[in-house]
Amino acid sequence: MADSWDVYVAFCQRRGDDPLHWMLLFAHPGSLRCTWYHVVGGPTQNRDFERKIQAGKRMDSFGISRKQYICQIAASEINKVKSAVVAVPVQDCQRWIVAVLAGLERKCLVPAGTSADYYNQMEATHAVQIGDGCWVLVSGTAEDEQVAK
Repeated sequence: MADSWDVYVAFCQRRGDDPLHWMLLFAHPGSLRCTWYHVVGGPTQNRDFERKIQAGKRMDSFGISRKQYICQIAASEINKVKSAVVAVPVQDCQRWIVAVLAGLERKCLVPAGTSADYYNQMEATHAVQIGDGCWVLVSGTAEDEQVAK
């Protein structure tokens, strides 16, 4: 596509025992710059979750350990992407990415099954919401997360 965006999921460098930080990257083919879509913060950082849309970021940022290419979308579809991004409530970054990908699937912008593929790659979170604004830290194993729910 002449006027298009390449879509990637980026996995950031691991910090301690925390789950990997995930981001969506949108870049024009061959560009060294992109737009990052991600969620930062949360109970493990003692602050509220916050959605970030950051244009002009480096594709080869030192904070990114690897990227997985998903697909290419027409530049004319970028407003549908932004709509899907803001429609998903802020939450743990991995869960947020999976939910955004599901929204992009419903809009036929990414291949069917993409969100399920990334759902299966999610790591257990160290914090589980147990009520409105109440969080509890768990050990981080999948079994503990299921028990806490």
